[in-house]
Amino acid sequence: MLPADLERSLIVFALGSARTVPFVWLIPVFGGPSLPARLRLALGLGLSALCFPLVVGRIPSGGPVIWVLLSLREVGVGLVMGFVAACMFRAVEAAGQLTDILRGANLAEVIAPGEGNRSSPLGDLLLLLAVVIFLEMGGAGILATALARSYEAVPLGARGPANLQAAALLVIVASAKLIEAAIGLAAPALVALLLADLALGALGRAVPQIPLYFTGMPAKALLGVGAVLAGLATLDSALTVGFRGFLGLLERAAQLGR
Repeated sequence: MLPADLERSLIVFALGSARTVPFVWLIPVFGGPSLPARLRLALGLGLSALCFPLVVGRIPSGGPVIWVLLSLREVGVGLVMGFVAACMFRAVEAAGQLTDILRGANLAEVIAPGEGNRSSPLGDLLLLLAVVIFLEMGGAGILATALARSYEAVPLGARGPANLQAAALLVIVASAKLIEAAIGLAAPALVALLLADLALGALGRAVPQIPLYFTGMPAKALLGVGAVLAGLATLDSALTVGFRGFLGLLERAAQLGR
């Protein structure tokens, strides 16, 4: 039998991990799916250990049923916060994937060994740049602060139900903002590729003998890459502004209990 104080401390640590592990699991800045599951789990547990002083004085009382219900609520809070924070990176990745699709680079997609699904060259590139820019603007500290504030808004030992309506609305708003940001970031390349399609169509009508499929596809592929590279100069400022909007949503997610 464990001492009562040690047993309650372990329960508090486990409940704290139920919030931090989903939070870390979903956010690409902590490695994302490319990071092995054990390392992501270790990061979540380590973050729970850092947050332990914030929750150690709020030891919930009750039996196993109460602790299971509390753990389910903690997982829900962590999932909502992790999803909202991940949307800012997935929007950038989606912009690269959309550009790859429209420039005809589907055959360049390969199976990523770490993730087990198809990866987009431009999507991976923009996602990596987004992570670097986010870290440069002190994003890791912002995420840690939001997580700490969530324990103030939704205390670990509180037995009240979570605000499901506010959580669902926040997820919908974050999803809509993801689509908006992805289209906005991909807009320069999309416009260039659309104009290229119109030019190729007019050329094909004027000179039907030209094999446009074999000559136009490489040109579109290079044009898409060129448009993305030309837009890298403004990507820093665009992502900084976009991140601030998503971080505002993350602050709202950290206050779901209020």
